[in-house]
Amino acid sequence: MNYIQSKPYFVFLGLIVVLLLYGFYKGNQTVSINIHDTYFVISWKHLMILISFIYGILAFIYFGLLKLNFGLINWMTVSHILISIIGLFAVFVLPKFLRESIPGDMVGLLEDMSFNQRIEIGIVIFIFALFGAQLLFFINVIYALVKRVF
Repeated sequence: MNYIQSKPYFVFLGLIVVLLLYGFYKGNQTVSINIHDTYFVISWKHLMILISFIYGILAFIYFGLLKLNFGLINWMTVSHILISIIGLFAVFVLPKFLRESIPGDMVGLLEDMSFNQRIEIGIVIFIFALFGAQLLFFINVIYALVKRVF
């Protein structure tokens, strides 16, 4: 835990390497994201590059703040990093548990629909947790900047 507090940028840099390796392993296979009536289709490689770019910016900000001796709130830093890693992992792993129904099996179809709805709710909760963690990051950065000025 002390390592995460003292060098959070290394955690993000390690995660970037893992994300890029996974993205290039999957190659041009596509991800279909359904939001209401719209499907967004993007290749795994491009999605991982985008997420790696965002995490690279976060690592750069953490590196700059710590090298310039800005005081970050430790629990916010640890929470941000853990939620960012666990949430991203959950968003990519939970869809693997979605069930496909056998045609004609009405009881199985209803059970699978109920199970799939719970999995989808879990995915949405983790997505909101990821956005909340990024909000926590910006609050932490603003606090460090204001604390340094005053």
